[in-house]
Amino acid sequence: MIFAGSETTAISLSAVFYFLVKHPRVYAKLMQELDKAVANGIIESRVDRTVSWPEAQKLPYLDAVVQESFRLHPAPGLILERVVPPQGMQIVDEFIPGGTIVGCNAWVVHRRPEVFGVDVEAFRPERWIEATPEKLKEMKSTMLHFGAGARTCIGKNISLLEIYKLVPSFLRRFELRLEDESQDWKTHNAWFVGQKEFKTRFRPRVDSV
Repeated sequence: MIFAGSETTAISLSAVFYFLVKHPRVYAKLMQELDKAVANGIIESRVDRTVSWPEAQKLPYLDAVVQESFRLHPAPGLILERVVPPQGMQIVDEFIPGGTIVGCNAWVVHRRPEVFGVDVEAFRPERWIEATPEKLKEMKSTMLHFGAGARTCIGKNISLLEIYKLVPSFLRRFELRLEDESQDWKTHNAWFVGQKEFKTRFRPRVDSV
């Protein structure tokens, strides 16, 4: 439980920062939102530059960046297993006998073009802002990075708290870049899809507000 609770959050945080440094336009747009929120009083201008949970919930582009990172790099890389009850069950057009192990893979489901658009391989946070209320509801209900239903990850809420507080607080304090701009990370699927060779450099953000 300790491994699952820490590793999944670490993977998700790594994904957020990786996609930001790989997409300078998105990085710049998020920083503009953070700076504007401080200037307008949405984020309190604290000495330590931290961002609270309630403040983070008022930042739509931050939410879009996090959701898009969850979509493109969900922590679980294999199917989320369920066992068909003894009497069997109908799943779409197939009758599945009792005792069969079935499941969905988040990496497949998160790339359904009929749900997320034809550019499913692109990191584009704007899809979460441009969507109609009905489409946004469909997109969010398709996401499986924390599982779904009665067996949704029990640590979901604390993980979200950590991510939504840490990302903006870190970005207000530091400038982040890849050590080698030309290099992509490598991933390893051991049920959780961990990242390797993701080396960064960061320095204090002296011009932050």
